[in-house]
Amino acid sequence: MRILVISSYPPRHCGIGSYAAADVERLRSEGHEVVVLSPPDGDGDVRVPFFGGRPFLAAARLAASFDRVLVHFEPGLYYRRRAPVSKVMTSLGLWWLTRRRPGTEILIHEAARRPRLLWRPDHLVLRSAFARANLLFHSDREREALERAYRLHVEGSIVPHADGVRIARRSSRSEARSMLGIEPTGCLFLCAGFLHPAKGYERAVRAFQQAGSPGRLVVVGSVRQPTPEALSYARALRDLCEAVPGVSLVEGYVSDEDFDTWIAAADVFVLPYRRAWSSGALARAQKLGTPAFVAAVGGMAEQAGQKDAVFRTDGELVELLHRTSGTGMLASNP
Repeated sequence: MRILVISSYPPRHCGIGSYAAADVERLRSEGHEVVVLSPPDGDGDVRVPFFGGRPFLAAARLAASFDRVLVHFEPGLYYRRRAPVSKVMTSLGLWWLTRRRPGTEILIHEAARRPRLLWRPDHLVLRSAFARANLLFHSDREREALERAYRLHVEGSIVPHADGVRIARRSSRSEARSMLGIEPTGCLFLCAGFLHPAKGYERAVRAFQQAGSPGRLVVVGSVRQPTPEALSYARALRDLCEAVPGVSLVEGYVSDEDFDTWIAAADVFVLPYRRAWSSGALARAQKLGTPAFVAAVGGMAEQAGQKDAVFRTDGELVELLHRTSGTGMLASNP
């Protein structure tokens, strides 16, 4: 089967791009011929700028020679901020692709928040594009959220997030801690990913402090897009981590190999997100055998596994941190 994939792609620092790359590798290993259409900073087979609908127009021109067309969708990849004309062109581009190629698959990596003005041209056209496509989701909550936001009835398919996760490095906890120069004993809690207010890492730091600093908490990550909001958040988080005993902030982009090493080294992976629908990081932790504390936002509770614990309030997170350090809870890769 010939498959056209439209997505961000490595070496761009992007979780969706990493997910798409792992999925493409899986598809190619199954014998499919896959062509990747990526932004110029990705190693796609075809490269075009991603704003203003250009990737979708390019895909529409190529689609006739493919058996399957798959779009990895997250608004930030395709919609330019504060650019209304560009946003309309983006929606028109996706609509044109779905018109030229009915059954185009759109994997929704982030369910759109409810448009405040559904009658806006970009939202109206995007709604029409969604109605023509075969929508894929990581959770039922995402599907339900999109239905409410765009007033659509969606018969979408659920794609387990772990299907697009490729483990770059496997190691035992002791091996991982040795590679990272971390003490071999003691309870280690980990937060890792891009630094952004939606990640809520400050929730974990404050909960750790309220729990009495039970062990060590490390926050690993970097700012993905240097917006004023993200940079301000990183500064505030840096100050908070410095003020709380037992907390460290390791700033900088982390490769997939090092990301997996950090997860393997941790006793518990903490995802204190304020806004999220699914998480490739959680899927990585599950594949590596490290239990997680998961905030009950979006579709995260649905993605949590049997070894994971879901919390709904900061108080519940404090209790989880305190109880875990007291019982010596360990992941399954000692």
